[in-house]
Amino acid sequence: MSVDPSRRRDLAPTRWGLALTPLLPLLAALPGGAWLLPLLAPLPLYPSFIADVRNSEWARAWRWAMLWAGLLSAGVIFLTLWRPEIAEAGILNGEPYREEMFGWIWSGEGKEVSPSLFLPEHALHLSAFVLLTWISGGYLGLTLGALLVAYMSYFVGSYAGASGHWFVGSIVAWVPWSVVRVGAFVLLGALFSQPLWLRRLWPFGRRERKLMIVALLGIVADVTIKVLLAPAYGLFLRSFAGG
Repeated sequence: MSVDPSRRRDLAPTRWGLALTPLLPLLAALPGGAWLLPLLAPLPLYPSFIADVRNSEWARAWRWAMLWAGLLSAGVIFLTLWRPEIAEAGILNGEPYREEMFGWIWSGEGKEVSPSLFLPEHALHLSAFVLLTWISGGYLGLTLGALLVAYMSYFVGSYAGASGHWFVGSIVAWVPWSVVRVGAFVLLGALFSQPLWLRRLWPFGRRERKLMIVALLGIVADVTIKVLLAPAYGLFLRSFAGG
């Protein structure tokens, strides 16, 4: 099923609302902002995302959700570079994650290079994401996604600032396996948002099952790339930041 041209024109103003996404990290400066940010972050995306999901426009839903995630990340990175004290206080789990990632970069040890430590966490995140997406028609899945993107982006911004190369540092610190994971989560989020809106427990056909396989292959690729590249990539990030 595809969206007719008039329906796409109707969605255009909603999609323009995504331009507000980089401003959402400013919520971190408000009382309770650490919770407000992930809870409200899906709002610029959600109406058009669900319209695409209901019409099985999977590629379109994935592209716009990836743009949303990128804009949210850019906003958090900018806030971290501009007002690190606000980001530190207002990004949920940001500082513990930064400490964990910096420890890996400087020592070569830690969760990033220990499958026995990171695999259970990845499995928990994936299970929670799919369940929350399914029971909420996608909104709570996007909320969890916003939380994960925000604290990963806080690390990225912190690394960029510490390295002294704010632009290139903001790119290389988004480690490749995390980018693959975000893409896979977004595809699963689009697919598992549909059952509640169609009021069917399993509305998926052959096309959707193929896309689920693609997403799961993305999850496998995430783990494989991380296992193979994390030790060397940590050394690269350490060298880039001046040792």
